[in-house]
Amino acid sequence: MAWRLPAHVTFTETDTGAVLLDNRRGRYWQTNDTAAIVLKHLLHGDDLEPAIAALRERHPDAAEHVVADVQHMIEKLAAAKLVIS
Repeated sequence: MAWRLPAHVTFTETDTGAVLLDNRRGRYWQTNDTAAIVLKHLLHGDDLEPAIAALRERHPDAAEHVVADVQHMIEKLAAAKLVIS
């Protein structure tokens, strides 16, 4: 399943990750650099697999947890209406 940001959400990279701004509600969420990697892949039109591969390469000691962690992150972002499929 492909995920993307809705039109009312903007993404800005920072030195430590990224910020998502919900322009409808005037709320923002700050992410760490790992979450920013996932979000950048989504913004480029990728599904989750390339993001998962990038994280497994970056964090080989935690490779077995990457899929569950990314799924959990997407569920949280979707619940906050920051990503849509």
